[in-house]
Amino acid sequence: MTRRLFSVLLLQLVLCCSLSVSAEEQLPDGEELARSIRDALPAEDTILDATMEVTLRDRSRIKTSIKIQAKRLGQGQCLMTYETKPENGVGRHWSVLRTVNKRNEYAIGDKTKRVAKLADLHSGLAKSSFTLADFGLEFLHWPNQKTIKKQRRKSRACHVLESTRPSAEGGGYLRVLSWVDIKSGGILAAEFFLAEGKAKRRFSVKGLTKKDGQWLVDEMEMVHLEQRSRSRLRFHLK
Repeated sequence: MTRRLFSVLLLQLVLCCSLSVSAEEQLPDGEELARSIRDALPAEDTILDATMEVTLRDRSRIKTSIKIQAKRLGQGQCLMTYETKPENGVGRHWSVLRTVNKRNEYAIGDKTKRVAKLADLHSGLAKSSFTLADFGLEFLHWPNQKTIKKQRRKSRACHVLESTRPSAEGGGYLRVLSWVDIKSGGILAAEFFLAEGKAKRRFSVKGLTKKDGQWLVDEMEMVHLEQRSRSRLRFHLK
């Protein structure tokens, strides 16, 4: 079983069937747990079509087609590319260069991509609440990672990982709670905080499809509680 949900942003989440967890099992080290997720790269090149559907506060909806590509560049390195295909207007290109044991490198643009600035990391793809920092799992690179407890989420046994940083450079969040499925290592849900207090955004896996005996994610959701918007990313699995 490999740790894949966020490793391809959530291109694939493989869930195994067993739910048994030892009551005496100790909590894993938070830094090791975060590293195991952020350093999990896809085993092969992948191209996947998806649709982003955003429901705004006034109930209006925006749908955008997206092509997602994962390309291995060598041992321990992968380039993730997200290309929007709006019905009207110019598409946007985002990319995340992920390298084991290194910080991510980001690029963004229309026809010509440029190195992303800090503020770009918190812009939404296709007017959604999914940000470039989300696709890069940037919160798993923060200096403080702590496994705080075990808790069931979506009927699965999970470790709750708390990621924090002392300040938010270029904007963004200061604290993230992630529910990491113990058996698969995938993130099933997450909550994003600007500071101590109520969550501002909530992520969750919403849909699963069984293929070749394995469960794959086909839909995920990000809710922006303050803006009262809902963004759903649907993968067109073949």
